[in-house]
Amino acid sequence: MSTTQQFNLSLRQLIGSGYTDFWRDHHFYRVIKGSRGSKKSVTTAHNLIYRLVKYHWSNILVVRRNANTNKTSTFVECKNAINDFHLERYFKYNESLPEITYLPTGQKIIFRGLDDPLKLTSVNVLTGELCWLWVEEAYEIESFSKLQTVIESLRGNDPQVFYQVTLTFNPWNEHHWLKREFFDQKRDDAFVRTTTVRCNEFVSDEYKQRLYRFIPNQP
Repeated sequence: MSTTQQFNLSLRQLIGSGYTDFWRDHHFYRVIKGSRGSKKSVTTAHNLIYRLVKYHWSNILVVRRNANTNKTSTFVECKNAINDFHLERYFKYNESLPEITYLPTGQKIIFRGLDDPLKLTSVNVLTGELCWLWVEEAYEIESFSKLQTVIESLRGNDPQVFYQVTLTFNPWNEHHWLKREFFDQKRDDAFVRTTTVRCNEFVSDEYKQRLYRFIPNQP
């Protein structure tokens, strides 16, 4: 079954507009600062599931500061994306690890936390390459050097593979290392965007108005 047949639906209808460049980007760093309700996490989960099925060599590591927060956030987002694509029968879920396996190939989405460094250093895959890293709520990570230790999990030098780190987070403060590393300077290896709830056509005007009151106070 081809990727086109598997995704027999309109991505525009599914995730809306505002993230076309993000969806297609292949920079090593893909950095999205967004307010609550800006679709950043939902879109990232859909994008990674889409890519996992499209590229048979890909595997994904999803990281948060604390491992147990994955189960109620990133793990659920990925399951929802799989359901939206109507691909449930092709995936197996292990909620105790947690881990998601794409059954036709054995590709994996592995969820870990920075609070358990031993589990991060021992991440391996049997099929393809561990090539994509998604760090959700990246502002929780204390330093750029700690992020680098996670990036070291992306191994391999296959010329057919592109390696990428996606960072998603809410605006935090102007002194955070994320601002210094990615927003105060232009990097050739990074795609950087700021999004707001204005990007989300799926929420009510009332919800948007409530959030607009906070936007001027965010860094």
